[in-house]
Amino acid sequence: MLVDKLLFSDTVPKVMKKSLDLMSSRQNLISSNIGNLDTPGFKASDIDFQGQLREALGSKGQLNLRSTNEKHFGPKSSNIGSMTADPFEEEDAAKSNGNNVNVDKEMAKLAENQIVYNATIQLMMKRGSTVKAAVTEQAQ
Repeated sequence: MLVDKLLFSDTVPKVMKKSLDLMSSRQNLISSNIGNLDTPGFKASDIDFQGQLREALGSKGQLNLRSTNEKHFGPKSSNIGSMTADPFEEEDAAKSNGNNVNVDKEMAKLAENQIVYNATIQLMMKRGSTVKAAVTEQAQ
C-alpha cells in the first residue's frame, strides 16, 4: 500500500531507536566515569554517538542519497542496525593518582545526554501521534 510506504518505510524510526540505544550506553559510561572518580589509574571514556550516526548514515556534513527507484531517493540505512557504541578514552590531564576523571565535565556531559535523550523521545512521540492522526483522519 502507498500509505504504508509513506508512513513506515523510512529510516527515521531506526535512527531514533539506535540514537536512544547509543545515548543509553553513553549514560552508563558517564555514570561509570563518575563512579570511578577516586579510583587510582582510572581513565575516563566517552562515546561519540553523533559522529558514529553520521558515519552509519554515510553523511559527513552532506546528505548522501541512494537510488531505490529512478524516481525515488532515500538515505542508506543498512549500516544503522549494525552500529555499536565505540568508546574512546578521554585525553584530560591526569591527577597525581593517574585518574583523569573531571567531575564537572562528566556532570555536564550527563546533563547534555539527558536533554538529547528526552528530545529524541519527544520526537518519537510526536511522530507516533502524527501517524495516529493520519490513520484515524483526525486533525492534530
